[in-house]
Amino acid sequence: MKRRRLMVLAMVGAVAIPTAARATAPTPPEVGSADPGPVEYAQDDPTFYEAPNPMPTGEHGDLVRWQVLESSFDRLYRIMYLSQNVAGAPIVVTGLVSVPDDIAPFGGFPVLLYGHGTTGMADACAPSVAIDNDNAFGDYDGEFNGVAGTANAWVTVATDYEGLGGPGPHPFIVGVSEGRGMLDAGRAAGQIPGVYLSDTTAITGFSQGGHAALWAAQLAAEWMPERTIIGTVVGAPASDPAALASWAASQPELSALSVGLVAGLATTYPEAQAALGQVLTPSGIELVEAWGTTHCFDQQVDVPGPFVAADPGTVEPFASLLTANTAGTTATSAPMLIFHGDADERIPVVHSDALLARLCAAGQVVERRVLPGGFHVSSGINLDAIAWLDGLAAGTTTPISSC
Repeated sequence: MKRRRLMVLAMVGAVAIPTAARATAPTPPEVGSADPGPVEYAQDDPTFYEAPNPMPTGEHGDLVRWQVLESSFDRLYRIMYLSQNVAGAPIVVTGLVSVPDDIAPFGGFPVLLYGHGTTGMADACAPSVAIDNDNAFGDYDGEFNGVAGTANAWVTVATDYEGLGGPGPHPFIVGVSEGRGMLDAGRAAGQIPGVYLSDTTAITGFSQGGHAALWAAQLAAEWMPERTIIGTVVGAPASDPAALASWAASQPELSALSVGLVAGLATTYPEAQAALGQVLTPSGIELVEAWGTTHCFDQQVDVPGPFVAADPGTVEPFASLLTANTAGTTATSAPMLIFHGDADERIPVVHSDALLARLCAAGQVVERRVLPGGFHVSSGINLDAIAWLDGLAAGTTTPISSC
């Protein structure tokens, strides 16, 4: 398998509702038969991503299947696991797990949960699909490889998010979906045979993944109470979807981001699906369909603009739904660290100004580091972020507050 260097993905908001057709799944157990538990799939088995039928019984975070992937410097796995969508229905989600090629320390490896930046909506855009597929467009696996290589004393667990790789559409910037997907991936990783994890857990994410990480941190105490969250690090987080949608809608070169945000809402909220035509032009709806089936965020789509008919931040039901998915409204018991470049061209640095203010008002211990001259890609999870987490795990870092 070709291993690539770090390339942090820029956030451009390419999302959509439909998903590509899939091949027939392997024959499932008969209804009522004993649940076989997690199943190992051969590395070259193309049916890995098929939804199990019937859906396995179990708890969210239960491992459904795994594959060992070829790697030159770590133990690498592709996973499928149980989770729940926003409505509480059982779903399966896919992701990646990187385990240091060392003997586990006493008590097991600490766990770093990672939320990746925006890749798109089509299944080919999932990092776990791209990681050993040289025909996949882009270098989406490079971001994961870079984080895993930097956090080389941790087991790095990265969800693809609901609907990327796994069945169904991807609820882009829907916080509960993203947060549950991240936390349940951490649970599933500990069920891979031969992988030994401690309960020490850090939550990290960049761009869209920063939004996901903030929601995961907020949900963790209730959704994954058995693990100890020591800290959360986010880079250039898409923390305020309403402000982001309005800002992008005002700029033709970034209006695709607004298209993505409203399309993500439409995957989850029927009232948003019904109202798409109020904020998108026919070209915008055509763009949604292209992104949902075959195209990833950085592929050229031959659809002429304009795409946005009205600012979704001012039109209901989008305005209320975008606001409801704002991140960083609740304090957590673990400290937080925010990185953001002051020249970010995708998510303005003023958005993390507002995030910091919300977190401080909620009583969160949070530090923000503004990177002078830093563009969007400058805010990825880096050595400074991992050193901060290493110090928390060792008890040598004293969190400070920017409040």
